[in-house]
Amino acid sequence: MTEDGWWKQEAGGHVNSSDHDPGRKFRAIIFDLDGTLLNTLDDIADSVNRMLADRGENMHSTDAYRSFIGNGWRMLVTRALPEDQRLDALIETCVKQSRQIYQENWNRKTRTYDGIPDLLDRLQEQAVPLAILSNKPHDFTLRYAGAYLKQWQFEAIMGFSDRFPPKPDPAAALEIARRAGLAPSEFLFVGDSGVDMQTAHAAGMHAVGAGWGFRGAEELQASGCHSLVNHPLEILPLLEC
Repeated sequence: MTEDGWWKQEAGGHVNSSDHDPGRKFRAIIFDLDGTLLNTLDDIADSVNRMLADRGENMHSTDAYRSFIGNGWRMLVTRALPEDQRLDALIETCVKQSRQIYQENWNRKTRTYDGIPDLLDRLQEQAVPLAILSNKPHDFTLRYAGAYLKQWQFEAIMGFSDRFPPKPDPAAALEIARRAGLAPSEFLFVGDSGVDMQTAHAAGMHAVGAGWGFRGAEELQASGCHSLVNHPLEILPLLEC
């Protein structure tokens, strides 16, 4: 992987798709991070709540953050602020403050979801190309992957940066497919939110709803997931279709 964590090959290179089973309909997987691979909810909620408390604002329950997460850190902070405080300059100040708190508290309670290590072990044994695409800031995405997911190989690890628009824009997902030398239709896109399902549809990928994540089955189904799974290992049969 290159130094910025974006792609494992040298610039212009791609994974040799002939190395992978040509008989599979789906041959690669893009995962969301928060609410899909990792349960980061408590650390995110605690960090933003501390920012709110420091500013004399009411804090939210941890469960409330399930609906705040999904469109990047700025939108997370915007949703957490009272409506009458959602002015651009104040939002930017709060984003900076909460990110600094998060920098110091990002790994207090975070863990992989049950079944994720087993799933990734099986996928690696089968040489399935894997990638991570998150709306979490890119530096945090790399930090989490390095701390919790380093024993598995991901062809690409992408968080939000100025390189591509955030999800649900499909540009980053399509670039991952292009670099992998695979058609978008050969990818499963696994995520826990409507934003992820919209991204999958926009990219022409198979939308897999992670029912164990932050948002739940109702949002995933309403957003048009093609497959809803309630445990990570339920993803494996989809590769056999």
